Amino acid sequence: MQFVLRKVNMNERDLDVEAARKLVDDLSRQLADAEKNGPKLDELRAEVETLKDILSGPNAQHSWIADRLAAIERVFEHAAVELLADGIKASQYLAEIGRILGAR
Repeated sequence: MQFVLRKVNMNERDLDVEAARKLVDDLSRQLADAEKNGPKLDELRAEVETLKDILSGPNAQHSWIADRLAAIERVFEHAAVELLADGIKASQYLAEIGRILGAR
């Protein structure tokens, strides 16, 4: 699988913060229910927690949110098979992240 890092340029209107919150809440529940641990799951959990902290803060900047969403997207791209084995459907989350970031 090949991926391309892209710089995310967003303004305030482009990022759906509420959708990002919903995605983080859903993904947090999925990760909590995952039966196994592993380096990719741990990395994904850490990225999700970081984004959750940003979203709960009073001064969450859209660029910070976009950066964390892009980091979560990269983890999914590198670990889709491992995550699917744990019941986490990467394609569903990748599509939603792309929609939130306006990339797809």
